[in-house]
Order: sequence, then C-alpha cells, then structure tokens
Amino acid sequence: MAEATKKTADNTGKDVPVPLRRSGAFQFFREVQRETSKVTWPTWKETWLTTVMVFIMVGLMMMFFFVVDWLLAFGERWLIGALQ
Repeated sequence: MAEATKKTADNTGKDVPVPLRRSGAFQFFREVQRETSKVTWPTWKETWLTTVMVFIMVGLMMMFFFVVDWLLAFGERWLIGALQ
C-alpha cells in the first residue's frame, strides 16, 4: 500500500500517482513465509517468564490502584463529614 501514496512528477511538473503493483496470492504467501522466517521466536522459558512477570505486574498495579481508590474515598468521606 505504500506504493499508492508515492507520487512522481510528469513532464508538466504535476504530481501523478504511481500505479499500484499487483501480485498474485502465491507471491504474497511466499513473501509472508520469507518474513516469518526472519522473526526471532522466544523460547518457552522466555514466554513463561514473561507471562509470570505480566501477572506479577497486574497484581502490583491492582494493589496500587486499590490503595489509591481507598485513599480517595477516605478523603472524600472526610471532606463531606461522613466520618464518625
């Protein structure tokens, strides 16, 4: 799709769009396979450790926002005089 946004000047100086280059489905899947082979895939250990770290960070953020929410609710009750 990047070819669709390129422009080139004709002999009058006006910009004209470059025609799209069409290719078949077979070439598309061949290029997808070539690009996929360039990817460095993580090992199962890296995937496991990353997943564990995500869950740990979710737990920490959950506790953080619980405390912040509790403090804000406490402050609101204090401001409106609802504390006994």
